[in-house]
Amino acid sequence: MGAIKRVLLWSAIAVLGGRLVILYLIPAWNSIVTDFPNYYTAAWAVRHGDPLSDLYDPVWFEREKHHAGIERPAALFNYFPPINALVMWPLANLSPIGAKRAWTVLNMVALGAVILLTVKATGIGFLPAMAIALLGGDALGNNLAYGQFYIVLTLLLLAGVLAAERFPAIAGAAVATGTVAKLFPMALLVYLAIRRKYRVLIWAATAMIALTLVGVVVLGWAPHRVYLQEVLRPTLRGEIQDPYNVHWNTLQALLRRAFVREEILNPVPILDAPWLFFFLRPLVSIAIVAVTLFAISRARRHDLLVEYGAIIAMVSLITPSQASYHQVLFYPAVAGGIASARRLTAAFVFAGIFALICSNVMGATAAFDRGLAMVLAFPRVYLVLALWVIFLVALNPSKPAFGPRFAVVGAGALLAILTIAFLENNRWAADIADGATLVPLAHESMLDVQPRFVNDHLVTSSLGADGFSTLPPETEPPAQSPDGRWTVFATNARGNWDIALRSNRTGEIRFLTTSSANDVTPCFSPDGRSVYFASDRHRGYRFTTIYRVDVDVR
Repeated sequence: MGAIKRVLLWSAIAVLGGRLVILYLIPAWNSIVTDFPNYYTAAWAVRHGDPLSDLYDPVWFEREKHHAGIERPAALFNYFPPINALVMWPLANLSPIGAKRAWTVLNMVALGAVILLTVKATGIGFLPAMAIALLGGDALGNNLAYGQFYIVLTLLLLAGVLAAERFPAIAGAAVATGTVAKLFPMALLVYLAIRRKYRVLIWAATAMIALTLVGVVVLGWAPHRVYLQEVLRPTLRGEIQDPYNVHWNTLQALLRRAFVREEILNPVPILDAPWLFFFLRPLVSIAIVAVTLFAISRARRHDLLVEYGAIIAMVSLITPSQASYHQVLFYPAVAGGIASARRLTAAFVFAGIFALICSNVMGATAAFDRGLAMVLAFPRVYLVLALWVIFLVALNPSKPAFGPRFAVVGAGALLAILTIAFLENNRWAADIADGATLVPLAHESMLDVQPRFVNDHLVTSSLGADGFSTLPPETEPPAQSPDGRWTVFATNARGNWDIALRSNRTGEIRFLTTSSANDVTPCFSPDGRSVYFASDRHRGYRFTTIYRVDVDVR
């Protein structure tokens, strides 16, 4: 390495590293912000033996957060697999800030390990590898500041790819750990199957079974049952938190924002056509997966990091949500691309795209979230799409053979897409066909739950950036009608939460709601003619707002 190049690299490392330390590492050491409370609170509840049957209930989790010693910010455990409750279990005996500092140190160690593995895989040299990593400063910094998991996850997935040949047990355990924690690393198992790494797959299956058993033994069956019955399906459909949020910056989020209207979260789409979204979502996802797997299976150039990058780009394009901190996953592939670039311009393209997708600048156009202008609100989508194409071209796959087999597979895929679209559109329409109506609220909040009347005035528990505004007592009597003849309650007897009415005289029960969503925390209106409740219909799981349904209590 020439002296000038070394000076330039050290200068870049000093500037980018100093920025990371000042803007992110020091605040991460001294403060607790989202998303750290999600992991810590769950681990604290496990360590203190609290029952976890309500792990996915936002109100229960808010109370646990306070018990764990965290006043703010907000915390939710609304779509994570249960095993995530064990991520910080070894640290849950520390104070919240002590655990955050220990987690920050662990992340820095993991980052060092990722850089060293990347150096070994690419031969690029430690200084260039460190400089490339620091180009993702905002992504790295947000991982540290938020107490996120994705630096550690990058280490696991990179180890899974690099160790597959010589250390299949390590590779399988690493990919399995990532999969049970975040689901999407399952795509790497498909990749390993294409590459016929069967020993890795056997070890991965064994590790996943073992980790699942550990989770059931330590956490109990209750949170796993809730996850399988209530959480997994909306998660796979992309219905998590606010699924219309432009900050998710994925193709699925763009399509949902463009074609699905939601009165509060997305009042002005490009076109109010949910059926079009339900057709395009599986069409685009299946096409991206098929093209990626074909390119890898027919690649004429075999490069582990390029193949890894293609898988990560594929996942980034088809998943419902991506934030800046997810982009750390691209680092090894980008470093590999820069190392193998034959021209300086190609290296700069890799570096530039990586720096941009990791940057907080990606949120600068978020205000363009209505009508046609919203195509400007998803810049990361277009950059990841470009990176995906670059990885696929670099694999240099052979040309596909278009014959009868291709036609049969294509027809089968189209039939599956049309079936999915038909069923999903019917479900969507049925969710607002039971007579319940949205209640306009005077305030804006992320989430509203537990409606109740105080002096004939409707109040709710509202979730803001710091947590819930107010919470009712932990133990409340069932909601009775004003005349005492009826009890209204939420039940999940049919696989999701519905509102039901029970006669206090005869015990007769009838359902007031029939949606596939979760309708919870009901109460009677003061005149007894309506029931108010929280519902996540057309929203993310347990990301509720308030609805009303009229009742005949004669």
